[in-house]
Amino acid sequence: MSVTNISPDLDGFHLKSLSLTPDSSASVLNSVPPRVKVVRLGANVNDTNDFTVLPSLGDVPNGHKITIIAGAADSELRTPATSAEEINSEDCDGTKEALLTATNIYTVTKIDSTIGWMLEGRTAIGAYEPAIVPD
Repeated sequence: MSVTNISPDLDGFHLKSLSLTPDSSASVLNSVPPRVKVVRLGANVNDTNDFTVLPSLGDVPNGHKITIIAGAADSELRTPATSAEEINSEDCDGTKEALLTATNIYTVTKIDSTIGWMLEGRTAIGAYEPAIVPD
């Protein structure tokens, strides 16, 4: 049996990947759209304080996962400005941010709209990073 015309649409959810550029202010160039599942980060615009913004929790279902392939330099991960949304139990809408270490692979998973995002990281050789505590 052969399979043809495989569609990336699953129950109306289109799987997409995207390249983004960490920057010092939020824009479409560094914000993850809700339907994206894989993000590759390019070179930072300014320095290692540049960041990428996750979608709003209200725009994705519980259990939604995003894979982030970090770029060649460290950068930060945030939630939308003034959202009070959390990454690993810390408000990350600009007061705090989670470090994305260069060349590591990250998975963010929406737990729910109250708890927020769970972020975990792995090195390029597959070792788990210690718990990521946004600061």
